[in-house]
Amino acid sequence: MNRHFSDDELLDLLYGLAGNDDHLENCPECAARSAAFEKRRRELAQPEPASAQFLAAQRRAIYSRLGEQPRTRMKWAPALAAVCLLVIGFVVYRPMAVPPVHSDAADAKLFSDVYSMEQSTEPQAAAPIHELFEDNQ
Repeated sequence: MNRHFSDDELLDLLYGLAGNDDHLENCPECAARSAAFEKRRRELAQPEPASAQFLAAQRRAIYSRLGEQPRTRMKWAPALAAVCLLVIGFVVYRPMAVPPVHSDAADAKLFSDVYSMEQSTEPQAAAPIHELFEDNQ
């Protein structure tokens, strides 16, 4: 290849978007430009240290340019959250249905039926056989 790589082609090579070409091995000018791009990329990838005072000063400068004062913390936010939870609770709350009231007569009949079944000497499996032999009147 007799022409040099453009900046776009070098960037494609740097970020792996183009295949590796042996032109960089043969052309010292393109290799130097590619090395400069790689060096700049590494420099930009390094995070800059920032102190808390620097960040606070930046924040104050932004607020002053906006013409606002920094907002104080919302002290009423927990109370608002509690009220919202109460309102949601009242909206979602469904009271349980009242269980049916049993009368004493129904309980007495149940107990007498259970007692009669218990006191019977005849097995329970014999009851259908008796119905076969009963006269239909």
